[in-house]
Amino acid sequence: MSAPAELGALNLNLLPVLAALLEERSVSKAARRAGVSQSAMSHSLAKLRELLGDPLLVPAGRVMTTTPHGARLAAKLPALLRDLRDVVTPPTAFDPRTAERSFTIATFDYFEITTLRRMLAQLARDAPRVRLVIERFGAETPARLRAGEVDLALGSASSSFPSTGISRSTVHHEPFDVIARRDHPRIGRTLTLARFVELDHLLISLEGRAEGVVDRALRERGLRRNVALRVPHFSSAPLLVASTDLVCTVARNIAEHARETFGVRVMKPPIDLPQVEIVAYWPRLHDDDGASLWLRSLFGEGGLLQTKKPG
Repeated sequence: MSAPAELGALNLNLLPVLAALLEERSVSKAARRAGVSQSAMSHSLAKLRELLGDPLLVPAGRVMTTTPHGARLAAKLPALLRDLRDVVTPPTAFDPRTAERSFTIATFDYFEITTLRRMLAQLARDAPRVRLVIERFGAETPARLRAGEVDLALGSASSSFPSTGISRSTVHHEPFDVIARRDHPRIGRTLTLARFVELDHLLISLEGRAEGVVDRALRERGLRRNVALRVPHFSSAPLLVASTDLVCTVARNIAEHARETFGVRVMKPPIDLPQVEIVAYWPRLHDDDGASLWLRSLFGEGGLLQTKKPG
């Protein structure tokens, strides 16, 4: 077998042929799949063997099997062909009214609590054939974005997130509120900073951190609070606050949900805090993709993430 040719000598039209041969492991079946004669497919296999410097397929009794190099190509070629098609295919217009499409969004349960119901109502009205898959925002999310397995991720600006192959945009700002049960024995008509520091706090720690924005703000004043409980989800916080003497500082949309659902008291924090910043992440290859543009537009200013007005 001759030495493999340079990449520039490889005819790109041979790549789908190679994929068919490696998948079917049969010249005749690959020929039928490609719509060419068996002799033409045999000629293409000979050309590929010469260019790649490997037999690729070898007889094994009455069938053919891949060489080790052929097996590596068989594993990687389908994804490479999909990526190549995405790169060379011009973006097409996306019409949500007729599109039959599934979108995968990686996010925290903040989104499920505050936004998902409104999004489903909007999809039923404007995009009735669009389907959603919601998955947990986690350490594997960047890789799944780059692979195109996740269409959009919604997370905090403080999340550790690599930039390679991924675009980002801030889509929402939201103030913090403090929630406590209505008959909390240690909170009067107003919540003072002194009393706030004395109380037992519940911290929602999405990424397992031992402190949050409140702790950093207090430290700047030489103060410290007692975090009696740390949980990894938004959903459990309102129920725990409603049934204990814990207080919790949360994004306003969560606070209003807790008021409506559990009847908790919502108060302004007695210390200045930066607003929550929610960032959208998506595959950079989809910057100009019509479907991705439409999906991202749902979360822009005045969109699904809009902050509820305090009741």
